[in-house]
Amino acid sequence: MSRVRIALATALVGMAALTACSSSGDKPSSAAGGPDGDKPVSSPAPKPITKDLAQAAITQALLGDGETLPGWALHGDKDVTDGEYCNTTEADSSPKGWVRGGDTSYEYNGSTRNMAFVNICLFDTAKDAHNAYTKWKGTEASKEQSTKPPVGEESTLVINPGVSEDSVYGFSRSGKVNIRVKIDGGTAGDPSGAQAMLAATLKRLQQLQDGKPATVTATDEQVTAGK
Repeated sequence: MSRVRIALATALVGMAALTACSSSGDKPSSAAGGPDGDKPVSSPAPKPITKDLAQAAITQALLGDGETLPGWALHGDKDVTDGEYCNTTEADSSPKGWVRGGDTSYEYNGSTRNMAFVNICLFDTAKDAHNAYTKWKGTEASKEQSTKPPVGEESTLVINPGVSEDSVYGFSRSGKVNIRVKIDGGTAGDPSGAQAMLAATLKRLQQLQDGKPATVTATDEQVTAGK
C-alpha cells in the first residue's frame, strides 16, 4: 500500500512540473518575442557631448552651404566665438567654465532682411553648460515651446523673445555643449526650421565626437521630423 502511495505522489509531482513547463512555454517573455516583444526596440539615446572638442571640430559642426535649409546660405565665414557671446545678452564676460565656441550666420535667398545665426559653446563640465544654458534661454516661460522630439538633454524654443515679432530662438544642451539657433524674419509661426538647424548641429557634433565626418544636414532633420 505504501508503494502505491509513493507511486501516486511521484506521478502528481511529475504532472505539476509538466504543467509548469507548459504554462511557461505558452507565454514567451518579451525578450523572446512575446506580446511585448513584438514592439520595436527603441534605439539608444545619442551620447552627450563629453569630449574636449577642438576648435576645428566646432567649426566643422556648423552648417555650411548645402547643409542648412533650402534658400539659406552662409553670410560670410564661420567664426571663432568670443566667450561673452555664450553668455546672456547683458553680460560682457565669458560665463563660468567656458572653453571655446564657434558661430556663423546665414542669409535667405541672398537677402539680409531674413537672417539666421548659430552659436556653439563648449564648457569645462556639464554643470557649467547647464548653468549657462539656463541663463541663455532667458526667463520668458510664456514664450517657450518644447522641442518635439527633444534635442539633447535640455532644449526649448522661444517664440518672439523680448519685443521681437518674427523671431524664433532654439536652445539645446548636450553634455558640456550649448547650442543656440536664432532665425529672424517671418519664422515665428513655424519654428520647425530652427529646430531642424538645432538638431542637425548637435548630431554633427556627435558624429565628430565619434571620429566620423559631419554629414547630417538641417534638411535631413526637417524631413525626419515631418514623418
